[in-house]
Amino acid sequence: MSAQLDQDSQSQLSQELQKVLLTAEFNILQHDDASLTDSRDDLLSISDEAFDRWVPYLRQAVESSQLGMVVEELYISVEENFQSLETQILQDSQVNNNLTTSLNEIEQIQGLVESHLQGQVVELQTQLSTSINDVVSRKQSLTVNRRTSIKISESIILIEKIFQMLELTNKCQELIKDGNFYKALQNLDKLERIYIHDFKNYKFEFLTGIYSSIPNMKKIIKDETINLIKRSLSSNLEKTLSLVGQTYFKVYNDELLPHWLEMKKSMKLTNYKFNSPVEISLRENTFLNSLDLENFCKLDEFHDSIIIFESLKETKYLCDEFMKEYDFRKVKLVYPLDWKSTTTMSHSTNKQVDSFYEQLELPFIKDYLLKILGFLLYDRYLHKSTDYFFAHNTYTITEEFWEQLTNKVSPHLSKFIKEKLTTEAQLIEFKNFLGIFIAILENMKLNSESMYKIQIMVFEKYCSLLTHIFDKEFTLLLNDDDFMPLTINDKNLYDKVMKICWMKPETAGIIKQDNSEAFTATLPFSPLYPMTCTLIKKSYAKMVVFLNTFFQHDLSHLNIILIKTIDDIFFKFVNHSIRSKLDTTSREEIAQILINLDYFIVAAKEFSVVMTKENITQNPDIEIRLSSIKQLMDTKKYAETKLIELIDSKVTDLMEFVELDWTTEEIRDEPGLSIRDIAQFLEMMFTSTLANLPYSIKSLLIFREFDQLTRKFLEFLLHDTPAYITPQSVLNFETDMKFLESVISKIFPNEGSTESSPDTSPSTPTTPLADCFNNRSPNTIESNVRSLFSTFTDLNQHILFIKSNNFEEYKDSSIRMRKYPRIKPEVANMLMNKISRPLTATTDGDNTTISDYSIASNGRFAKFFNRGG
Repeated sequence: MSAQLDQDSQSQLSQELQKVLLTAEFNILQHDDASLTDSRDDLLSISDEAFDRWVPYLRQAVESSQLGMVVEELYISVEENFQSLETQILQDSQVNNNLTTSLNEIEQIQGLVESHLQGQVVELQTQLSTSINDVVSRKQSLTVNRRTSIKISESIILIEKIFQMLELTNKCQELIKDGNFYKALQNLDKLERIYIHDFKNYKFEFLTGIYSSIPNMKKIIKDETINLIKRSLSSNLEKTLSLVGQTYFKVYNDELLPHWLEMKKSMKLTNYKFNSPVEISLRENTFLNSLDLENFCKLDEFHDSIIIFESLKETKYLCDEFMKEYDFRKVKLVYPLDWKSTTTMSHSTNKQVDSFYEQLELPFIKDYLLKILGFLLYDRYLHKSTDYFFAHNTYTITEEFWEQLTNKVSPHLSKFIKEKLTTEAQLIEFKNFLGIFIAILENMKLNSESMYKIQIMVFEKYCSLLTHIFDKEFTLLLNDDDFMPLTINDKNLYDKVMKICWMKPETAGIIKQDNSEAFTATLPFSPLYPMTCTLIKKSYAKMVVFLNTFFQHDLSHLNIILIKTIDDIFFKFVNHSIRSKLDTTSREEIAQILINLDYFIVAAKEFSVVMTKENITQNPDIEIRLSSIKQLMDTKKYAETKLIELIDSKVTDLMEFVELDWTTEEIRDEPGLSIRDIAQFLEMMFTSTLANLPYSIKSLLIFREFDQLTRKFLEFLLHDTPAYITPQSVLNFETDMKFLESVISKIFPNEGSTESSPDTSPSTPTTPLADCFNNRSPNTIESNVRSLFSTFTDLNQHILFIKSNNFEEYKDSSIRMRKYPRIKPEVANMLMNKISRPLTATTDGDNTTISDYSIASNGRFAKFFNRGG
């Protein structure tokens, strides 16, 4: 392609030169041959103007090395242009001559041209060489200048970079001074890169000094960053923590809790506690807006330090330094508790741990725990915000600290509760504080089990304190009790007592009620019982209220504590104290204690029902039965036994004065004085002294005494009578026994035997209270009366048999089984022998006459009865 272009340019140059030559004017001079040979320049005269027109083409041909080719083409062109004229020229002699001459002249011109051109070429070559040399020289100068310029430019760039390094160095120092460490570190990295890239091979001392100062400035950044963290920890851990804890506690205690209690009351959510899922779901989050930790704790220093040390690739150093400072702050935080001690409870040799317990008072504990709460919130916020960078990706670091702290603090708090919390107000205040504190812990998802155990201990101490208070008040009530039925003259007070004592109005004896203003009612129990019930209900209500708001875990255990406390009140205090009163010899007092015990058993049973219905576990399948019921029943049995023993003892004493005259021949219409005394004692005992006893107990005592009494008299008839007894004495004995039997009708005035009672009988009227209290179904009373009369059956059959004095009748089995089924044959034979012998003046050597005995017996009985009991 390039050869084709050269050929085209050569042809174009030749054509243009041809046009110039053809248009040129030549002056051919006529000379001699000799002169022509000597001087060719004179043969052809070319004007300067024509030559000047040739020169550019010739120079162009020379410069392009095409001169030979151009000349050759000129010859070809001449041949082509003049070929057609050859014939004419040859035919014309003149022309031919002129042509010949012209050819010669042309040849001369050619030679001249060639000579001239050669000279021009030589000159041109000379000029060209000069020009080339000049160009080379200038080029060399230019090269040198360019190198110099490059060096100057490089120097300028270098100087600019030096200035940049100086500026960076100065800026780094300013940024470090201003505390903008991350930007300072970025500039140091840029400064280091510039030095290594551009100045590493230069030996500039000041730059080397700047470069060598980079590690020192990085160290300053590291140290200052650590110092910023320390100052931040110092500010947050020493000044902010208490504020954070107090603010959280205030929001929960002063806003969330009252709002919940009001909502709980209005919506009747009695079964739900504070911080329960129900309460949390109904909680207004606007209350919690002020609890954003960003409002209290700024963590910019920590985020900057992480970026700085990640850039330095020294994050391990940062974490180590942080943990050193953080551990130191923790030790200061928990002071005066010994954080590094491996023991959890103080000893006499550990003064620092002892000093912690010595400072334990309610204000100190509240401030201390709120400060710990602030730290827990700050610690969780710090590690969560930094993606647990400082904790080495340990996501339970806050939980571990809290667990370790509670292990150390819990024993001290336990001891504090046992020894220093001595009033109800203190226990309630501490309970309320712990309730809010635990609620915050639960919302933080921290383990609150240890603190909840402390709260349960507070409840246990509260129960213990209530039982202690109850013991003191009950002891005063017991010592002040008159052991008499309670008489009430105020209708409102009566209604309150009836409600407190679980009594129905129809079970109380209203003695007089003329109008709404004149009211009198007598209740079977003494004042001790309603006041004790009031104390128990008050204590129970206090315990329920104590548990009402915050206690929502381990309800079964709390229920056990509650039940045990009520059991202890009934058993350890009521039961034991009342049992100690049974050492008395007063039948009236024991009878009243027995009545009170019967009602205390009712109260214990009713409390069981109430606690079952209102049990704090809200489990309908739980049935509560106080174990103290059995203890009270045992004490009741013991009281019954004591009362029976006293009555038996009294009856035995009275029986000692009974001496019957079995040899008399006089028939008495009235019972003997000793028999009257026994009957009067029994009637008085069961219609007055023991009138208010529960019907079952009183019936049992009555049956027992009459049964024993009839047995003793039967034994007296069979074994203590002389070998012979008179029929009159048997009739007198019958009169005495009928009189004793008539007492049954006096004890149960509406029932009794169809047989007429003797006209002379003890006159002790039954009280309306006794009638009301012992109000039972007629069938039951009638059955009991028949049973009482049956106690005289054996004795009456023996008396009837002696009176009949007909052994043959006894031998008749049909008659015997109808009239004497309880008399054994040997006994019947013995009695027949006694009635068949002659009468003697004295009995078994006893010289005391019947009249003398009666006088002595009456005086001795009066003296014994008047001595009390």
